[in-house]
Amino acid sequence: MRAWRVHGYGGSEVMRLEDIAIPRPGQGQVLVKVRAASVNPIDWKMRRGLLAKHFPLTFPRTLGRDCAGDANGELIAGVADPRTDGTHAEFALLPETQTARVPRTLDAAAAATLCIAGLSAYIPLVEIAQVKAGQRVLIHAGAGGVGSLAIQIAKHLGASVTVTAGPSNREFCLALGAERVVDYQREDFQHEKHFDMVLDTIGGTIHLRSEQALKPGGILVALAAAPIPVAQRRDDIRVVMAQIQPTRERLERIFRWAADGALRPQVTRRYALQDALRAYAAVESGHGRGKLVLTT
Repeated sequence: MRAWRVHGYGGSEVMRLEDIAIPRPGQGQVLVKVRAASVNPIDWKMRRGLLAKHFPLTFPRTLGRDCAGDANGELIAGVADPRTDGTHAEFALLPETQTARVPRTLDAAAAATLCIAGLSAYIPLVEIAQVKAGQRVLIHAGAGGVGSLAIQIAKHLGASVTVTAGPSNREFCLALGAERVVDYQREDFQHEKHFDMVLDTIGGTIHLRSEQALKPGGILVALAAAPIPVAQRRDDIRVVMAQIQPTRERLERIFRWAADGALRPQVTRRYALQDALRAYAAVESGHGRGKLVLTT
């Protein structure tokens, strides 16, 4: 089979499309013939060694965290173990407990984009913050893979949604359900101080500024998108680092919402497997809209 292999930490120069043996599933694993695999920010960050403390790599390694494809006569989707070879290949091994059957109304590309990105929106909003109807939610990078799904989930839960995004993505975010789009290039969100919840997908200084946008009793949920400052300046809010753990139950609920029309997957571009370097470059630029997928 063909697989994109990285042979050390670095940029695109460490990636090679190679022919390797089809892996054999072990106990608790399922072999998936990949139809579509997402390209997520974590992929290029792992390749560059930015997450080596948490996800150290042995080389060569196939990257890719999620995919959808055929297994045992069904279309399934799920998430690979970051400690093993991933999904940017023609076949992938997934832990059975981190897969779910894809409803007939979803195609493989849509399902693949609902795994890591869907879980990264679902867990912070539904499980950690427990967003309720009438609350005000601020979502950073609203046009991105996580943000575009988070807008819809927050709206589905009955929240009023504000997002940060560039001016070219304003209408895109509004169409997904955002009520207000803050132009991060010209406007300052931190002085509003009325949000019940902030989803920080960026980190760094945005993280500290986001604390100031919360009202007393609010919650800031952060994804490990960039270094997160450890100092908390306010004692009247909660700050939580989200742990994104895939489970079949979580995936099934996300897929069900998509099948019912409450959640629209945002597949904005598809690349053939051999064009993965272009997809990685697009995601690494940090200015993408929706999700990019590799197709086999």
